[in-house]
This record gives sequence, structure tokens and C-alpha cells, in this order.
Amino acid sequence: MTPIEEFMNSKSLSSQSHELFHQQQREWKLLRDGCEAMQSVRTRTIDLGDFQVRLQFNPARLANASAKVDAKSIAERKCFLCPAHLPPEQRAVPFADDFLILANPFPIFPEHFTIPHRRHIPQRIRHHFGTFLDLAVGLGERYTTFYNGPKCGASAPDHLHFQAGDKGFMPIEAQYEKLKGPPAARAKNVTLFVAGSTVRPFLGFESSDRDALAAALETFYRVFDQLRPAEDEPMMNILAGFENDTFRVIVFPRARHRPDFFYAEGDAKILLSPGSVDLGGVCILPVERDFERLTRENLIRMFGEVMLSNEAFAQLTRAIVAGLSS
Repeated sequence: MTPIEEFMNSKSLSSQSHELFHQQQREWKLLRDGCEAMQSVRTRTIDLGDFQVRLQFNPARLANASAKVDAKSIAERKCFLCPAHLPPEQRAVPFADDFLILANPFPIFPEHFTIPHRRHIPQRIRHHFGTFLDLAVGLGERYTTFYNGPKCGASAPDHLHFQAGDKGFMPIEAQYEKLKGPPAARAKNVTLFVAGSTVRPFLGFESSDRDALAAALETFYRVFDQLRPAEDEPMMNILAGFENDTFRVIVFPRARHRPDFFYAEGDAKILLSPGSVDLGGVCILPVERDFERLTRENLIRMFGEVMLSNEAFAQLTRAIVAGLSS
């Protein structure tokens, strides 16, 4: 197993992780090169009316954006998140006995972490909502925690992992209060908000009660699974933050993995495979030509294809409200 640098001291988990990242940046060339590449990424903003999206040209993310995640391709490669396959230079901060906090050598954020389970188990968040929220508490001082479903941006759908990056980096974190609307339901110490009248519909769960919130997320999962049964799990991306003793969890229910233009041939192809960060308002484009030509219409079309339809989202919302109240 790769050596684990525990950074265990009286400091918070977010401070330990911050120290880990900078230690790795000094001593691990791959991460140092990735951070240096981040200094030259280009950005531009597209206004979608209700919210803005920032495009990031980041060629270092080409392998992630184009990753083959079909069963055959996954079976034929070594899992890069298993401890036995981690680079010898990589160190970790252990979390909750079963997880490792690792610096991501191909960052999107100034400080970007991947947090895999120690065992090779499938990317399924069910039965791990509590751990996900505990991670949000531990990292909340500096970072936002997020989860990509196995067919919603995860480049390792065969290995359970979360991610985290600098708090405030994703535009939705500043836009949330304006977009969330009035409460749709209040039950069992959890308040549900529904942002449905937008091209990027989402659910907002707020609570200061960790166990009640974990139960509410389990209700969401169960209801969504009943409405849209899936082979692995219902399609979703999740962002979580913790501030002023309160959790804020943003859930994006999904309908599709990738938009049509991802699969197109020739000039029509745009390499954009949306995950949590893209839905959070930073669309990662590893191909310069795509970065330069992506339009507002492309983004609206993408959201229309990968997010739930208005009818499906309304149906899901009604079922969740009923489930939380029962």
C-alpha cells in the first residue's frame, strides 16, 4: 500500500488537507506540473439569464473528459484510485477509517482533492450519505465537497470516491440564495428548496441536523430510484457545504450522462462531459477550439439534454415532498 502521510495534529481536517496539498505540490512533480498548468488556464463567462457559467480551458483534463467508462474499458484498466495502484509519491490524510484524502494531480480548483474509499467498491452514494456530510463538516472551513454519480461525470465509476475543492470557486455557491426560491417543504429538521424554473433545475436541502439530513437524502434517493430505476443508481450530482453550523446540500437530478454534441463526429463534436463542477457553473473544456466556439445555445441545449425535463422534475419534487412529510 502506498505510504500514508497522516498530517494528524490538533488542526482541523481542512487545515490538514491544505497542508497535504502544499506538501505534495512541493515534493510530487506531477501535482506541481498540474498546479503550474492551472496558472495558464483561460476562462470566459456566458450569461444564461438566471445564472452565469464560467468556461475553463484546461487541456490537462483531456483524459478525464474523454474517459471511457463502459464496462469493458473499466475492466481492462487498473483502478487508479485503489491504494495499491497510487503513485509512490502520493500521500494521504485518512478520513473516517475507510477513506483517504488525496491531492488531485490534474486540478480544476486551485486546491483539488479526490477522496476514495480504501476498498474497491462501486461508485454508489447510498449508505454513505452520513460520511459525505461528515466530510463536508470536516472540510467546510476551506472547501466544498461533491459527488459525481457513476454515469454523471465520475471517471472511476467502479471505485467509490468523493471530491472537494476551494469553497466559493463554483458560481452556484454565490447564486444559490437567489435561485433557490421559497421553501417547498419543512419536515424533520430539514428544509427543502426547489429551483425548477430554470434550464439547470436543482434541489436544495438545508439543515443543522446531520442525521435528519442524511435521512432526507436517503428519501430523495429512494424516491428517485422508484421513479427512474437505473442499473447502478439514479443519475445525480451533489454539492455539499457546511457553514455557521448548517449544512447546504445541492442535488442535481440527471436524465443523461452526456449531451448529443459529445458523441457527434467531426466539427460538430464538443468535448464537454458535465459533472458536479460543470453543473456548479464552471464548464471544463480540454480542447481549445471547443472553448473558443462554445455558445450560449450550446449550453442551453446541453442542460436540456442531461437534466430532467420540467415534467419529470416536477413529478420528482412532488414525490420527495410527500416522502419527507410521511
